[in-house]
Amino acid sequence: MSKPIRVMAFALVAMLFSSAAAAQGFDLRRLFFGAGVSQNMVSGLDNGTGFQVFGGYNFPAIARNFYVDAEAGYMDTGKLKATGCTGSFCNATASGLWGSGVARYMVAPNVELLGRAGYDFGDDDGFLFGVGAGYIVSKNLKLRLEYVARDHVDSLQFNVVFYPW
Repeated sequence: MSKPIRVMAFALVAMLFSSAAAAQGFDLRRLFFGAGVSQNMVSGLDNGTGFQVFGGYNFPAIARNFYVDAEAGYMDTGKLKATGCTGSFCNATASGLWGSGVARYMVAPNVELLGRAGYDFGDDDGFLFGVGAGYIVSKNLKLRLEYVARDHVDSLQFNVVFYPW
């Protein structure tokens, strides 16, 4: 994807998130941060262990037990090695920024189901989709397990989400 199209897509996503935040009234206590590890899979390559860091904003409930968040972050796949390759050009990596909307549905007081849709602006640019579950440890700490599919990289992710306020 060309750079101007990436910039326009990023600007559109940023405008949507900022207008939604303005309509709801921005509240610092709704900001959160997170990080995690991922097992990344690309067809024809051995799996790589990578990481991601992200931040987000959770909006007030839009229906009973149903919430929507806006998230943006950075991911790195770690080294992905070509199967059976022994040369010096066998390793591949993918990394970059991404943004997504996350729908959360509370199925129990401490358990939520997640759905994610967004866009990756990095090496694996294109749309991304994911599903997962979260366990709320306390009002400041949440654990998540998600499967996220991009154009070329699929990731199984374990993330820790921290609400500092």
